[in-house]
Formats: sequence, C-alpha cells, structure tokens
Amino acid sequence: MSQPTAVDSRLPSLRILPVNSAAQSKGSIHDDDKAREMGYKGGLVPGVTVLGYMSRLMQETFSDRWQTGSTFNGRLRRPVYEGAEVTVEGVVVEAPSAANENTVTVDLKVVDPDGIVAAFAQATCRV
Repeated sequence: MSQPTAVDSRLPSLRILPVNSAAQSKGSIHDDDKAREMGYKGGLVPGVTVLGYMSRLMQETFSDRWQTGSTFNGRLRRPVYEGAEVTVEGVVVEAPSAANENTVTVDLKVVDPDGIVAAFAQATCRV
C-alpha cells in the first residue's frame, strides 16, 4: 500500500464490524443487561478496542514504520456497539520535513453508522 504523506492526503478508510470482547464481563458496562440498565443500547465495545481500530489503519498504511518511533494519542467520544459497522478514517495534517525528522502526522477518527465521530486520535509516524 502506498504511504500518503502530503498534507490533506486521505488514508484508505477501513470498515470494521466491531466485536465486544468483554461481553462476558457480567455487571460491567460491556455486559448487555447492565449497559441497558444504565441507559445504553447494549454492551459497549471496550475503548481500547475502538482505539486499536485507528492503530490498525496506521499499521495497514505505514506498515513496519508504524511499529518504531511512532506516537498515538486518542480519545473516546461515544459508545461503539458490537455489530454496528464503523468506518475508520485518517488524513495527513503535517507532511514530513527535515524539521520534524521526516515524520508524518495523521488525524484519525472512528465514525459510527449514524455518521457521528465515536473516537478520534492523532498519530505520528516516520516515513
């Protein structure tokens, strides 16, 4: 896969069908019954999983370069539910240069089925 490095370049988006790997955590926000009791539609996909979806986009785009000397800073905004397909998107916001040690900076987001940003992050990667 080519590595987009120019400002405003979009990374190829990913479509992911989320999996709630913590659904068996009875009495937690990941448990369908407890989450519904708290006013959610069902058990929430763990946040670390949702953030990992953005990391996966960086890995698929930048390959081994993503694994060394990279940074990632992400935040969750809304619940993500198992089976509700999300889209992971990224756009380059800072191009490589000698001043930034040939590092690309990417803004990332996870968009839920309603088109609302569920999580966002900024990541850097040497290219």
